[in-house]
Amino acid sequence: MSTRSQRYIIEPKSACPVHLRRSSGGPLGRVTLDIEEVARCAWNEILQTAPSGSTLFGLLEDLLEPGTDLVWRENGPGRGTEMRRSFSGLFGRFFARAYLAQHHDFVWFASIDGDNFHLSRNWRVSRKPRSKTEMPDWVCARPGELAIGEAKGSHQKGNATRGGVPGPIKTASGQITGIRVQKRQPPGSRVQWRSKRVKGWAVMSRWGLADPPRDPFLYALDPETEGDKPTPEEHDDLVQAVARVHVAQTAQGLGLLKMSDDGLIPVARSRMRIVTDEEKRSFSGSVISPFGLLDVDLDTARTLAASLPQPGLVRFVGLDEGVFQSYLEGSPIKPRERERIGDLSVLGRDGLIVAPIEQVINLNGQAEQS
Repeated sequence: MSTRSQRYIIEPKSACPVHLRRSSGGPLGRVTLDIEEVARCAWNEILQTAPSGSTLFGLLEDLLEPGTDLVWRENGPGRGTEMRRSFSGLFGRFFARAYLAQHHDFVWFASIDGDNFHLSRNWRVSRKPRSKTEMPDWVCARPGELAIGEAKGSHQKGNATRGGVPGPIKTASGQITGIRVQKRQPPGSRVQWRSKRVKGWAVMSRWGLADPPRDPFLYALDPETEGDKPTPEEHDDLVQAVARVHVAQTAQGLGLLKMSDDGLIPVARSRMRIVTDEEKRSFSGSVISPFGLLDVDLDTARTLAASLPQPGLVRFVGLDEGVFQSYLEGSPIKPRERERIGDLSVLGRDGLIVAPIEQVINLNGQAEQS
């Protein structure tokens, strides 16, 4: 897949990542995104929030104009205002997540599901009293860094630099500052929660179009939540809480965990390997296709792929067994190195891999119980 660029605006300029700065210190005028990584991030987002969705590989490239700029064909996906608004919101979420992963090195994204969202027994994200904004999208984490993330997509006309901050970014900033990240205080006669300060990232993607011509841009802003600065121990504890939620949400989407009366429990699964993986790692997961996730074996998946005009749309998506075992054992979850295995398999830092069906082998031939 290709790498695409778009105009880049970040406020304050001091928040710009070092690798996106000019020699003079200011932000570069354009930012690039790897479309394959966008698709991998999109699939991770779908697994965590809507596992029945369909494949994004191929679809993104098919909707984009040939070239190096991030410009949609004709007047963009969807017909009519409502459909364009839906597509811009969905794709805005995918591109924002890819931007935060590629350019800010975030590894784990805990999708916030409703008010008073618990990351663990001791950590929660709650709406401020009297706040009427929607909850933001994610709590993002990597070793040494935390952030509240909110994505916005826009298909509207206009210049981002005229009239100040774009409306969607103002809304996103309000969502981030309208919540509190809180830690449960030591046990006592009454449960108390104390707010801890976490930075935020509001990221907006404005569509670029082929007809009528319109340049794309990405606008990023970094507000903060209120509260005390977390101690180093609290910071590390919260990073691991986010990592565990990310893995749990992903594993549920892959069918590796299910809900029971006792909470989430592992289910029977088969271990897979990528034939070109020199480290011989094992992964557990599912087959993805234009029809969504499929509960089929590899032979059936290969037969389906061979029957389609684009066999590459049928792929295996799985989680590194080492990451999943760390989750099950309650041990620290560590990021992996992002790498390409062979020509077409991509492993993310969170341990999620997407690989062509023809490059996958079943290690045990039958399901095993963890």
